[in-house]
Amino acid sequence: MRKINLENYMIESNNGLLPYDIKSSLIGILFHPDLKLGAVELLLRNKLANKINDSEVEILLEETDYLKLKTAIEIIKGYVRNDVEFVERILNAEEIEVVER
Repeated sequence: MRKINLENYMIESNNGLLPYDIKSSLIGILFHPDLKLGAVELLLRNKLANKINDSEVEILLEETDYLKLKTAIEIIKGYVRNDVEFVERILNAEEIEVVER
């Protein structure tokens, strides 16, 4: 499993410091037009989007869901400096070993 921090961070803008909305950004990349999603994949990603939206401070993702985010972040182009931490949180997501009881 992978753990991703969902807490917003501050970015510089022409209007001063603003929060970078991690959850909305994660959900946004899941449905980016560059991914050319089919109907079935769209529905699967919507389940993941709902899971992200319902999470609080962090989210634990199965490897298949994590790979959806990782693949999206690698396909999409046009990032700017304010996106560095966002991209790092995905690509450097902590791997968590789950032990069955």
